[in-house]
Amino acid sequence: MKATSRVLFFSYLILVIFSCQPPLEKMEEKPNIVFISVDDLNDWVGFLGHQQAITPHMDRLASKGFSFTNAHCPAPICGPSRTAILSGLQPVTSGVYDNNIKFSRDLPERVTVLEHFRNNGYQVYGVGKLFHGGGSNFPKAAFDHYGGRRGSAAPFTSSELHTSKQNPYHEVIKGGKTFKIPLNGMPADRYWNKSHTFDWGPVDLPDSLFSDRYSVDWAIEKLDKIKDHPFLLALGFERPHQPLFNPKRFHDLYPLDKVILPKVLENEFEDLPERAKQLALYPKTSGRHKTVIKYGQWENAVSSYLASISFVDELIGDLVKTLDQYAMMKNTWIILWSDHGWHLGEKSHWGKATGWYRSTRVPFLIVPPQGNDQFEKSVSVKNMVNLLDLAPTMADMAGIPKNTQWEGRSLMPILKKQVKKWEEVTLTTFSIGSHSVSTPNWQLISYFDGSYELYDMINDPDQFKNLANQPSKELVINQLKKHIPEESRWSYFIRYGDYKILVPQKGEIQVFDQMLEGRNDKDISEEMPDLVKKIKAYIHGNKPNQKKFTISVL
Repeated sequence: MKATSRVLFFSYLILVIFSCQPPLEKMEEKPNIVFISVDDLNDWVGFLGHQQAITPHMDRLASKGFSFTNAHCPAPICGPSRTAILSGLQPVTSGVYDNNIKFSRDLPERVTVLEHFRNNGYQVYGVGKLFHGGGSNFPKAAFDHYGGRRGSAAPFTSSELHTSKQNPYHEVIKGGKTFKIPLNGMPADRYWNKSHTFDWGPVDLPDSLFSDRYSVDWAIEKLDKIKDHPFLLALGFERPHQPLFNPKRFHDLYPLDKVILPKVLENEFEDLPERAKQLALYPKTSGRHKTVIKYGQWENAVSSYLASISFVDELIGDLVKTLDQYAMMKNTWIILWSDHGWHLGEKSHWGKATGWYRSTRVPFLIVPPQGNDQFEKSVSVKNMVNLLDLAPTMADMAGIPKNTQWEGRSLMPILKKQVKKWEEVTLTTFSIGSHSVSTPNWQLISYFDGSYELYDMINDPDQFKNLANQPSKELVINQLKKHIPEESRWSYFIRYGDYKILVPQKGEIQVFDQMLEGRNDKDISEEMPDLVKKIKAYIHGNKPNQKKFTISVL
């Protein structure tokens, strides 16, 4: 073949090859993902039907995609919930049940969801509260760039909220204005805690001094620089985590005389097991209901919580507006979730860390790229889902491999209307050996000591009547109990008075004093050598054939 002919032949061959390929931009184009977490947000949002919450921007997002009406958290506490979501592992598997979590120490071999995306061609950026704790608590390889976090107390510092300074109050000067802390005038119930954060009220200072404004501004600035390549942008809002301090205009949205308080029931503890009563009244994560009532602060607390939600809603709107300006909504998934719910007086409880619906149910939105017409809009999804499902779902969004160890299930079949059979049940773990099993009709709460609560979520959504002791409900309880995991690493779960005692298959006995204020997640076995010795003797002498049991006398 002559040289000229060879050149023409290979030119023709190259032309044919490239004509058979899709356009280059189509081959390389991957969707962006904006991953928004909101701390301590229960289901008080407009798109879930709350009658007071003013959340136009979140509602608008819901109208563009999917809102999950039966979404639950893996755990109703920040540390274990966020660890489960970002590791893809249930608390039972990871062993993370409380806020004392450091990935590098506790899960050194675990590749987080964010790292998984980096390993599969994505650039990952983050700002605000994503992992629990500060920057030292999460893997250094999680982000290409992390913008930091300023904490939920901002515009005040932890030092300015120090419990020891508030006797009965502490004056703080900000922006030329004097504030008396605590703003609500209530003393700290968690007196053992360094900072008194069970506080709320308007703070008439510029938005720029608040942590969530800083985080959104950082994210918006970052969008301008990263919009030309596939990215995962994770933004963690601090609010409505206490203290509930917000710019004054958001508090003005909820006048105290218009506030609707949560429903409560007189004698609501009559049908509850002892452990449920302890959880309700113990101020582990916030304060006591009787203190709120004594100081006449219930309306103010509800107003301030709603104000925090509206503040976050406005900031979400600013972020989405920027995505629109850069024409990024056409190729960007938006995911919005809260790590768990929050009580505002229901069951006389404030805070989280319970097995009740108020703690376990969360708002959850998925908004597909607006340039993709295979997904419907404004869809209310009633299937039972868990935030543990986020990891495999995100992998499907991006078209990258799933980690085979992830324990959630991808929600993509729901989004594409390809579900043939979906198991309508989900699990929330609120401490070692204690779980909530939620279905569309029922919620079963199983405590470490073997006691139960059962609620009919159709006829009793406020969970006023515990049905666990009704013989007619035995079949329902037995069916739901099948979904409660047996923590295989433990030989025995023992209740002795206020002590929770764990006997592992390997290692030393662990003792937790459930009424030791401020330390009820800490193993105190070294401080109780006589109790440990008696437990060992009891097990040796009785050889119990049950895994969970109560000891009355040792």
